[in-house]
Amino acid sequence: MRLRSTEEQERSRLDALPLFGVFNPTHDIKPGASVLANVSDPAGKTYPALVAQRFGLGRSAALTIGDMWRRGLRDEGMRKDLGKSWRQLIRWLVSDLPARISIAAEPSLNGDPSEVRLTVKARDNEFKPLENSMVRLNIRPVGLLPPQNGKGPNFAPGTNNVTITAEPSAANPGTYEATYVSREAGAYAVEAVVTPADGQEAGRAETGWTSDTAAVEFHSIKPNRTLLETIAKSTGGEIVALENLEKFVRSLPERRAPITESWSEPLWHKPVVFLFVLACFVSEWGIRRWKGLP
Repeated sequence: MRLRSTEEQERSRLDALPLFGVFNPTHDIKPGASVLANVSDPAGKTYPALVAQRFGLGRSAALTIGDMWRRGLRDEGMRKDLGKSWRQLIRWLVSDLPARISIAAEPSLNGDPSEVRLTVKARDNEFKPLENSMVRLNIRPVGLLPPQNGKGPNFAPGTNNVTITAEPSAANPGTYEATYVSREAGAYAVEAVVTPADGQEAGRAETGWTSDTAAVEFHSIKPNRTLLETIAKSTGGEIVALENLEKFVRSLPERRAPITESWSEPLWHKPVVFLFVLACFVSEWGIRRWKGLP
């Protein structure tokens, strides 16, 4: 709403405006609406002059002054201010509209640093959820090239490109989800291609992310006590508090330290097995002789 750089200059501009003669009185506004400007009648009663509200994924505004054009009649400066005011208002109303096709890369819910959850949201020309579509995700690793012309690093496409298909979300219409596991550390780019049932491509969207599983360990220097206790319990160890460290060191010579060794030995080299096989052979020979078999 402001057209001047300081509050004092803005108040001077508003005081110099001509009086308006046409007005649609509005006593109340809808829940969630915001009053951006007010107007007062000769009796001093104040009414909303410009009201804005979120509507769906965008914004809507209502101007209750009917002769707004009076602001641009006095001189050239006011005419420019009127045009600038309209441009700012319209730009603000449409600036935050979401794209028809959007994609987001988020960390996996299971905490695996190498796993990324890719979410694609598709909308039709009326910005309604676009369902029954095929969503292809073209994933490629990218590398950094040396800076050119002092403009900073450039991304070069890799060779290990992968194409996967996103599945429709059971909870949100027009939303498609997929999971990708990066095997190597580095930067990745993904392009989502949405094709509705009629076969005509609806649009594309791109995003990227970086994967560095080794750096996850250093995100926090706070010990993970729960994990350490789980490891100690499963391996027969224990958690030693700092105040009990000396006591623990003194008890080391008296503690049992079992050693686990893995060894293998051929079964035929055991005497018991050899005697068992020999007994079976002699028994089979004796039975055949007893029965008169050849």
